[in-house]
Order: sequence, then structure tokens, then C-alpha cells
Amino acid sequence: MRKAFSMLELVFVIAILGILASIAIPKFSLTRGDAQSISIQSDLNQAISAIQRDVFVRNLMPSDIQGNYMIEVAGLSKSRWISVGNGIKLAKNGAIDTQNDCVVFEFVDGKNLHVQIAQVDTPLCQRLYKDYEEKIIPLFAQ
Repeated sequence: MRKAFSMLELVFVIAILGILASIAIPKFSLTRGDAQSISIQSDLNQAISAIQRDVFVRNLMPSDIQGNYMIEVAGLSKSRWISVGNGIKLAKNGAIDTQNDCVVFEFVDGKNLHVQIAQVDTPLCQRLYKDYEEKIIPLFAQ
């Protein structure tokens, strides 16, 4: 009766594990990227709804709509979003994510929320650009 595996059996097992890993790792990275994209889209939609609701309920003035207000009202993660003037951008490590600086979400013209995805050559920005439409949401009639 044998008490150990032969070298040939070990080589075959390692080869099979290598093949499985080469298939699984790219799928995992695609799934992670898709999840990031969906999460950002969800954040944007949540922010739009929360800001519209708050402006209507509290009868806010256009001057009240700033980036910090947007993050606070929408309940966005400060580790993913950062306030920039009257808008917000994607953040990384407490600063603007320069690699994925493609999301523009801001209050413009004193009356509209504007969401725009720029076409930047990173996987996340490409997914967002392909999946998310530019939106202009009126908040105030003037």
C-alpha cells in the first residue's frame, strides 16, 4: 500500500489547478469591475432622488446646493466621493481619483443637476460611459 503521491500525480494536479486559475482570475476581475460600475451608478441615482426630495421638502435655495450637501443628503460614502465646489467626484484615499476622473456630478446654472460620464481610457470609466446616460435634472424653475 502506497503512503504518498508520485511526482507525476503532483505535476498533473498542479497543472489542472493552474488551468483553473487562469480561467477564474480574469472572470473575477471582470466581475469586480462590473460591481464597481453598478455601485457608482446606484450612488448617482440615489443622490439624484435624495437631492430632489430634499429640495422639494425643505424648499431650499439654489445657493444651498453644494458638494458637501450632496454627499450628506444622499448618504454617499466619503471614501468613494469627494466634494468639489457645487459637485462631487470619485475619490480615492481622500482625494480625487485621478485615474478614474470621469464622473461629473454637479449643480449648474443655479437650477439643474448635471450628471456626465467622460470617455476616459480606464476599464471603470469605459463601463460607466457605455452604461450610464448623461442626465440633466431640473431642480428649480427660473
